[in-house]
Amino acid sequence: MPTSTKHQQQQARPSPVLTVDGWNQFPWLVHGFSTRHGGVSSSPSNFTKMKSKDLNLGKVAWDSQRNIAENRSRLLKHLEAESMDLVVPNQIHSDLIHVLGPEYSAARAWTGDGLATNHPDLLLSIQTADCYPILLVDARLRIVAAVHCGWRGTLRRLAKKAVGVMKFRYGSRDRDLWAAIGPGIGACCYQVGQEVRDEFQGQFYYAAKLFTTRWQTATAIQRKYPLLFKHVRNPFGPVHPEVFYLDLAKANAMQLREAGLSVSKIHVASQCTSCHPDLFFSHRRDLGKTGRMMAVIGIRSCN
Repeated sequence: MPTSTKHQQQQARPSPVLTVDGWNQFPWLVHGFSTRHGGVSSSPSNFTKMKSKDLNLGKVAWDSQRNIAENRSRLLKHLEAESMDLVVPNQIHSDLIHVLGPEYSAARAWTGDGLATNHPDLLLSIQTADCYPILLVDARLRIVAAVHCGWRGTLRRLAKKAVGVMKFRYGSRDRDLWAAIGPGIGACCYQVGQEVRDEFQGQFYYAAKLFTTRWQTATAIQRKYPLLFKHVRNPFGPVHPEVFYLDLAKANAMQLREAGLSVSKIHVASQCTSCHPDLFFSHRRDLGKTGRMMAVIGIRSCN
């Protein structure tokens, strides 16, 4: 498995955008994972008393269209990508990937959860608030892709399919591909039901590596000897329902390895969106009343 690679903040103070260490070697590439900092919105979940307002980049009920437009403009300015067309798909937790070319039209509604292009001046975007954004780069052919992977997209192998699109549509080679898995909800916080666990067990031979099992209520003996009963029920206490925690970052990293990417070229953000209210929106932590981050990637035409 790849080790977690910290995404760097571009300023000493909290930055609107996180970027990937090492990707600055591609001068033609623009990319980033937004945080909640540097915007003009005041979200219901801004309970951290931050000095800056929220950089909400998604169309949510509590925010105005004017604020969202200004926030998106600020993101593009920060990335020095004002001249690029921001492509914002209507995400539906699917495995649908759109390939965009010179015929791209901003008037068209792009419904799906993946975008790919080799066309300059298109800034592909994915919105998240716990799900994982994944950015892909072919450094040789200058091809980029972005996918939105919640548990449904992960179950449908969306990241692996995006690599397949790059290979079969454009001729990408394994050794030229890079991937960045952005901030999302970690295994520390992402509790799922038995039905989700069953679905993954039916699809992936390594599913056991993706889940952590805990007991909903610990007895005194379980608290005293947590390792003893980590995988076995306490025979001296009442039966308590199991709860499962899913590691989506690991699941997607393993899919990218299966797709042929080198471990050294898969960057995984270490931050959990639910654990860091000072940096990220989190749909689960904030009970749905939150904003949206945006992961973006594109090709500059000037290099």
